[in-house]
Amino acid sequence: MSDQPWTIDAIAHAIPAADTRQTFLREVNLTPLPDLPDVLARWQRFVEHWRDETAPKLDSLLEYARKHGGELPPEYADDGSTPDFLNQLRENTQKRQTNAA
Repeated sequence: MSDQPWTIDAIAHAIPAADTRQTFLREVNLTPLPDLPDVLARWQRFVEHWRDETAPKLDSLLEYARKHGGELPPEYADDGSTPDFLNQLRENTQKRQTNAA
């Protein structure tokens, strides 16, 4: 965003994913007024981080992939631990779901 002040609408439009945008709008609509400035500041930091740091990294990854037949840079290569990571993620998710029930 240029030198224009952030608005709720501008923050919502800067959020890259629809489900995350819905979370933002839900939080804004359900937050008590005294707490609203903190909620908005947190989301402003989120979109600024996305715009300034995350999106440029993704753009450069996409550019690399375009130039290298869809391959990712070597630092993103699978080191063989992906199945272990996914199994651990499944176990942790199941534990959380069991504990929440």
